[in-house]
Amino acid sequence: WPEFIARLPAKLPITVVRNKADITGETLGMSEVNGHALIRLSARTGEGVDVLRNHLKQSMGFDTNMEGGFLARRRHLQALEQAAEHLQQGKAQLLGAWAGELLAEELRLAQQNLSEITGEFTSDDLLGRIFSSFCIGK
Repeated sequence: WPEFIARLPAKLPITVVRNKADITGETLGMSEVNGHALIRLSARTGEGVDVLRNHLKQSMGFDTNMEGGFLARRRHLQALEQAAEHLQQGKAQLLGAWAGELLAEELRLAQQNLSEITGEFTSDDLLGRIFSSFCIGK
């Protein structure tokens, strides 16, 4: 595996996982080899799997100390629900009458809802765009 890793981009975070530690007798857990995380575990016994899970959560930016594992704002949950509803309606358009323009609109609305979560688009942005074309004076 060192040859494979050598071909990867230098700044790419790498985690090497070695299974069957129960057979090889290797020490379970996480260590560092050549600047990369190395996790030894046994999938058969389940030992070391929590170490891998916690490492992956930490690597992806999840706070492993958060109660419940994930906190979301109410508006994020509402945006997700609305996006899911638009995707379901789009699926119905695709499988049913297949009105292309209605399918496209449902997908656009779902994308807009998801963009509110990622910060790419908000309702304030929409209002800003609308009112930027008006001249309001005394």
